[in-house]
Amino acid sequence: MLSVLRVHLPSDIPIVGCELSPYVLVRRPDLTVFADDVPESEPVEGLFLRYKWYRIQSDKKVAICSIHPSEQATLQCLGCVKAKIPVVKSYHCSPKCFSDAWQHHRVLHERAASAVNENGNEEEEIFGRFNNNTSNNNINQSLSSSQSLPSLTNSASTPLYPASVTQRNGGETWFEVGRAKTYTPTADDIGHILKFECVVVDVVMKSTVGSLNTVLTSRVIPAPSPSPRRLVSVTNADVATGNLDMDGRVSSSGTFTVLSYNILSDTFATSDQFSYCPSWALSWPYRRQNLLREIVGYRADVVCLQEVEF
Repeated sequence: MLSVLRVHLPSDIPIVGCELSPYVLVRRPDLTVFADDVPESEPVEGLFLRYKWYRIQSDKKVAICSIHPSEQATLQCLGCVKAKIPVVKSYHCSPKCFSDAWQHHRVLHERAASAVNENGNEEEEIFGRFNNNTSNNNINQSLSSSQSLPSLTNSASTPLYPASVTQRNGGETWFEVGRAKTYTPTADDIGHILKFECVVVDVVMKSTVGSLNTVLTSRVIPAPSPSPRRLVSVTNADVATGNLDMDGRVSSSGTFTVLSYNILSDTFATSDQFSYCPSWALSWPYRRQNLLREIVGYRADVVCLQEVEF
């Protein structure tokens, strides 16, 4: 009989926009072990694997610290609320967190005030459409929403199922958010725990066979904003010998951009090597998303990458 031996996630802290791909170890009737999928269209001796993802919403609203996204917020900067700064940037996990971040945080206030004086459209001007879209009006609306917005990954890989209440117990409600093996958290999942279910199902009877295998994640955190990069401009005046063409003359026609990036091989991205870095930030799905966003976003003419694995 087909049976599931083990289910686990590479990282237990899900991040908005980063695909969650569980590792499912399965044993065939002939006792061989494998980790491939067994879809309903290709059953093994009349059995296949069924997957479901749930968002566990508590009646208690949870806000996430803007500095330490894996921590629950305990205080909010009312100055941010008054200045109409995106509300997710106003939360902090402790007074020390707020104090340590104040030098950077007060810049948000100053820029918001400046933008209001200039054009009165501070949220769009300062933080851009991307950040503003994930935090429109109030984070509590996202935390209490019962509908999941479609993401590129979820909608492309599996039909989008409406969030349906499957169980309510002790102040918690489970909403079904996906029926594929993988799932990409959306802004609606921020602050909530996700549950992954995997079970063997009879292809004819549609009944479950064996026990249900489940994995719970930590609370979903928003993707941290990328650090700004400083572009270095190099001109003929910066080069002592100048840029020489084939005739030995200084060439001044045309410009191009070069992007050089050490992407950090996944082999070396270990907690032992980078003990100061949280495990979720070292995970390849999270780093891959950020790398692609930066590499594509800068639109460089020449891209140089180091520590690339094949």
